[in-house]
Amino acid sequence: MGSAVKFGGTGMNVVTHRPVIPAKAGIQGALDPRLRGDDEVVSAMLTVNRINTFYGETQALFDVSLEVGAGEVVALLGANGAGKTTTLRSILGLTPARSGSVHFDGRDVTHATTHEIARGGIGWVPDDRRIFPTLTVARNLAIARKKTRFRSWSEKECFEIFSALEYLMHRECENLSGGEMQMVAISRALIGAPGLVLFDEPSQGLAPKVVQDVMKTILRLKGEGISVLVVEQNVQSALQVADRAYVMNLGAIVHEGPAAQLREDEALRKRLLGV
Repeated sequence: MGSAVKFGGTGMNVVTHRPVIPAKAGIQGALDPRLRGDDEVVSAMLTVNRINTFYGETQALFDVSLEVGAGEVVALLGANGAGKTTTLRSILGLTPARSGSVHFDGRDVTHATTHEIARGGIGWVPDDRRIFPTLTVARNLAIARKKTRFRSWSEKECFEIFSALEYLMHRECENLSGGEMQMVAISRALIGAPGLVLFDEPSQGLAPKVVQDVMKTILRLKGEGISVLVVEQNVQSALQVADRAYVMNLGAIVHEGPAAQLREDEALRKRLLGV
């Protein structure tokens, strides 16, 4: 493990990876660069460069590269077992990449610990929610609050997104429905002041109306300038909110392009995703 990554001070120089794809390529508007506190421009909030990840001696990811621009929504699609969740785990340091690199907000976090990465401003909404079941909603949200260089959302702002949440604050989380737990998981990520939120199967097990609410929330985050990387089995829903999409198969990226291309090209979509 390398030395600890410090997010608050001077880090590496400006990210010099490939430029932001212009609007003519099919993305819904050009990506706006963001300024760090030290006035360095970061055009890519997240850059994953040729990572190879293993579980023991079994290789799960093969030279995976992807990028999420500042204020951009990117979908990571593919069948079960394609490597999507492992990619998120590698970004978070939960299953560190054996080779390759991960840069977030202009800094190399490849060898950072998970708590250092979270404190730097990456929020996570896992597929199994992972909220504390015996604690109240209010307590789950309170313990998630931290300071990053990005702004923290207030409980009131979370209520504006999920109106039912305000009336659940004193309920223990083990007594919530799946949709209510997802509200808590997303709100917990926002209260942690993220610049990037990773969503892992956010529609899993939810009613269609709740899925619509979750996708609207992703668009709301984009409107606030927060970057989003969403892993999703519900291809149509993900492509409705994404600017760009990557498709994985057998641990490798097999397609990258504007989300509109996959939305509109049924033959391509069926060939890559079977839907």
